[in-house]
Amino acid sequence: MTTRGSRRRRARTDTRSRQTISLERQIPVYELLPHESVEMVHDASMAILEEVGIEFRYDEALDSWRQAGADVNGSRVRIDRDLLMSLIDLAPSEFTLHARNPQQSVQIGGRHIAMSPNSGSPFFLDRDGTRRYATRADNIDCIKVSHQLPTINVAGGFHCEATDVDIPHRHLAYYADSMRYTDKVSIGSCQGAGQAEDTLAMARIVYGTDFVDENAVITGFMNGNSPLVWDESMLSAAIVYARAGQPVYYSPFALAGANTPAGSLAGIAQLNAEALAGCAFAQAINPGSPTIYGMFLMIVDMRTGSPMTGTPDLAHMLLLAGQLARFYDLPVRSVGMHTGSKRLDAQAGYEANMNMHAAILGGINLITHCGGWMEHGLTVNLAKYATDSDIAAGWIRYAQGPRTDDFADAMAAVREVGPQGHYLGAAHTVDNYATAFHMPEVMDQSSFEQWEEAGSKDTETLGLERVDELLERYEKPPIDESVEEELLNFVTRRMSEIPAELGR
Repeated sequence: MTTRGSRRRRARTDTRSRQTISLERQIPVYELLPHESVEMVHDASMAILEEVGIEFRYDEALDSWRQAGADVNGSRVRIDRDLLMSLIDLAPSEFTLHARNPQQSVQIGGRHIAMSPNSGSPFFLDRDGTRRYATRADNIDCIKVSHQLPTINVAGGFHCEATDVDIPHRHLAYYADSMRYTDKVSIGSCQGAGQAEDTLAMARIVYGTDFVDENAVITGFMNGNSPLVWDESMLSAAIVYARAGQPVYYSPFALAGANTPAGSLAGIAQLNAEALAGCAFAQAINPGSPTIYGMFLMIVDMRTGSPMTGTPDLAHMLLLAGQLARFYDLPVRSVGMHTGSKRLDAQAGYEANMNMHAAILGGINLITHCGGWMEHGLTVNLAKYATDSDIAAGWIRYAQGPRTDDFADAMAAVREVGPQGHYLGAAHTVDNYATAFHMPEVMDQSSFEQWEEAGSKDTETLGLERVDELLERYEKPPIDESVEEELLNFVTRRMSEIPAELGR
C-alpha cells in the first residue's frame, strides 16, 4: 500500500516563516524493516481500530467521531481504515512552529530535527546531591538555561513541577514564565480544556490574536492511557488546540510489556493504532490542522516491574516509530536523553546515547527530554542540561554529515605540507581549526596531569560549572512592557478566579 494524499499534504505544508534554528538532517534515515513488514504492522494496527476499537472517554469527542462516520458504541470507537486514512491524509507533513523571536522559530517535519528538554519532573536534584520537591524558581532556572543552550529549540514549558504553586494555578505560572524568560518555542498546558484555553489566551496577549489565529505558536502533548484509551482531560484540551490550529503530539505512554504486548513489533502495532487515532481525531475536529505523530517509549524490566530505557529493544522501537511516521507522511515526536540513573554517571551517558542514536537515525523530528532527565523522569538535574547539550551537539554534527565544500582546499594542504611535515600550520588548518572537527564544551579531553591540576573534576561538576556560568550571564530576552504587564495581570486575575482547593 502506498500512503494516500502525500502530494496533497506537501502542497498544504505551511511555508510562512522559514527562519529556524532546527537542524535539517543530511544523513540517510535507517529503515529497520522491509516494506512488507511495515505493511504487516500497518494492517495489524488497522485491525485493532476496526475490530477491537479504542476508548474515547469524552462525550464531545464521541460526537465528533459519530459525525465523522466512525462506529461509536458507548465510549468505544471503531474506525474503518478508509475513514482513518482519509483523515490522516488531511494533516500537513511539515509546518512552522513560531517562537516569540522569529529567529528562534523551528520547522517540524520532513528532514528537520528539533529538540526540547526535560518535562514534568516532581523532584529536583540540588548541587549537593539532595533530591527534593521542585519549585517554580527551579523551573525558571531550567527555562533560563534552556534559553541559552543552542541545541534546545523548545525551551518554554514545565521542566519540573512548581510544587509551591497550587495545582490549578501551575499552568498559568508555567506559560507566563516561559513567555517572559525565553523567546524560544514553548509547550502549552494540556490538562483539560480550561488550562488549554488559558494558555491560548496568554499566547494571544503575547503574539497577538490575529497571529495566533493564523500560525502555530504552541505545541501541546497528549499522552494516551495505553492500552487503547484517550481520556477526557487530554481530549478536551486537544479539541481546544485543534480548533485553534495549534499542533499537538499524540503520544501513547508506553511501558512496553506492561501496557503493550511483550514484543517490539506487536507493541508498536498497538501504539501505532493509538497514535493514529489521536492524529485522525485532530483532523476530524479541524481538517488540515498541524498534528504530530508521537510515541513516548520505555520498556518494563520483567524482573522488577521498573521502567527501562537505553536498551536495544527500545532503540528498535524508536527506529520503527520514525519509519511508520514516514509511511503515513506525518511529523514524528519521540524521546531522547532518557535514563533511569539517579546520578550523572556512566549509565546516564550510555542510556542517553543509545536513545539518541536511534532517534537521529530514525528520523525523529521532535526529540523530547533532551536535557536534565533522570530517574525515568522523576528527577531533573541542571548539570545534565549541560552534558546532554554536549551530547546533542555531537549528534547534530553527526546528522549534518561530513563536509564536502572544503575538499579541494583540504587536499591542497597535502601538497603544501609534503612528506614528514605536519598540518598544524597549513593554511587550510589555520582557516578551519575551530570548525574542522566537533569539539565538546563540557566533556574533559585534557591529559591526566592537566585534569588533576584543574581540580580532578568529574562530569557532574563540569556540568554544574557550565550551568552556573549560564545562569550568571543570563539576560532576559526583550518583551514589550505593556504586553508583559497585560500577561501578568491575566495570570493574577485567573489565579483569583480559579479555586486553589480544586487541586487538593
